Amino acid sequence: MPLPRVYADFNALEYSADKPFAEMPLTGFGTLSSLARQGLRLSENMALILCEPNDIECEVTVHFDMSRTDPAGRQGEWVARFDLRLVRDLPNTGERFPTQHPCMVCGQSFYQPRTFTDRCRNCGASVMEPMLPPDNAT
Repeated sequence: MPLPRVYADFNALEYSADKPFAEMPLTGFGTLSSLARQGLRLSENMALILCEPNDIECEVTVHFDMSRTDPAGRQGEWVARFDLRLVRDLPNTGERFPTQHPCMVCGQSFYQPRTFTDRCRNCGASVMEPMLPPDNAT
């Protein structure tokens, strides 16, 4: 089964010579809405293909880092880890990720503009549902 393809902004890439991998916080609305459209909730060690259409993509592993703060102000944040040597160029095909952002619980579309603290008008679920901390996060 192919890995899910999730939008990511590679401009947030973090790397240093003392680490064998690069990291990228998964904090953008594009990533959040891409996860929600596919009904995906991040989990520890989840494998994904992060891509920036018409630019680059890379297979990553997802990790919850308690030393960070997420965009909603909660302790902990999801981070993608990957080997920079595995980043692949993509041809320019004109591909675009849709901008819709459905609620993960009821499917109702979130309204525009959104904030990281918004809740669904229909069921009250958080816009951050795809990026909730893992159950064992302390």
